[in-house]
Amino acid sequence: MKLVLRCIALTLLCTAIHSLVRPAFCRSSLHELTPVRDLVGSRRHPVKRRLHILSTLTRVPQPRSHRVSMSAGGFLDGIFENVQRAQDNFLALNAERLAIKEGSELIGSRTGGVQRLLRTSCEKASDKPSIVAKLMRTEGAVQINNVLSPETSAALREFILQESVRAKAAVESGEVPFDSYFGGVNCRGVEGLFGRRQDMYLPVSEPLVRGALSEIASNLEPLLNELVGPHAMFHEVSCLVADPGAPRQCIHCDTIHLPCPQFPDAHMEPLFTFFVALQDVEDNMGHTQFLPCTQTAKAHELWNVAPEMKERFIAASQAVESQLQNGDTAIFDSRLLHCGRENSSDKTRILFYFTLSSQQRWPLKNGRHGSNSIRAEDRWRYQLSDVLVKAPQV
Repeated sequence: MKLVLRCIALTLLCTAIHSLVRPAFCRSSLHELTPVRDLVGSRRHPVKRRLHILSTLTRVPQPRSHRVSMSAGGFLDGIFENVQRAQDNFLALNAERLAIKEGSELIGSRTGGVQRLLRTSCEKASDKPSIVAKLMRTEGAVQINNVLSPETSAALREFILQESVRAKAAVESGEVPFDSYFGGVNCRGVEGLFGRRQDMYLPVSEPLVRGALSEIASNLEPLLNELVGPHAMFHEVSCLVADPGAPRQCIHCDTIHLPCPQFPDAHMEPLFTFFVALQDVEDNMGHTQFLPCTQTAKAHELWNVAPEMKERFIAASQAVESQLQNGDTAIFDSRLLHCGRENSSDKTRILFYFTLSSQQRWPLKNGRHGSNSIRAEDRWRYQLSDVLVKAPQV
């Protein structure tokens, strides 16, 4: 009997190794598997396919979850758990190595380095919304300063820190599944169930969350009307928490470009994501880097290729980074290639974020390749007009 169990364990181990190695000899076709966030966001659930190992590492975040063993207990439980942990750690560590290479050797290497993201004030964005909207559509990203007050920012940050403790405890106790409160995220780190970078969904019913959404929407109302209109749907309401030691992310995008060869009949209007800093983001806390103008179908075609060609594309692309202060926002097209830098400080960096689109629903089944960082009870429930502060009638 022991011999049989050991044979089964050896078979499982060989299968796990095979699953790690075999993709290195497979090539993915265009959009066969496309980044899901942070990957980083990106923050999305993976779809398993055979593809080049480096493509797997850059494009598919493996969300952490409590594993369900295939046996009732004993010897095989330990084997399953160890193999699964080894596989997760192998993929995570190789993704981190790739991200380091991208940051040190590729991003901005042939275009004069990483420049500052285009920025403007909240007042100017409201005065000339059409100009800012045009920049958004062509460049794919822009920074707007002072969209959230210091008081609201501080209160929301404190709520998120407390909610993080509650949500983690609920997941660890088995009260709720991991993906009820957290999303898969690019390069989260290998420490424990949650790593050092988390994509944590926020409840819109919480007054502090709803108040922050209302304040930002009211401050940017002319621009939002220009970009997505008053009836735009909230596809995401969440936050990115980068603890000290959070590793650098791989270049990724949050959603695929539709239509595309894999989904020629699907269409999606742009989704715009708003990263709002809830503290000054110092240089060693992890700025977000963007590759402007890569939200297009052509850019995605050039990026979804073999690793050596992808590296040339990244190196030849312009690169910018946000340098957000407390209350500033970086707005970007969810299809734009980007990444978060490492947090090498001793401080936790928190970005409150939400994603809006004039199209009410993502067209692919079960949110495949889409923006999904929102609690189940809030999905497809809130439009921009629901949070805009209405002026009192005289």
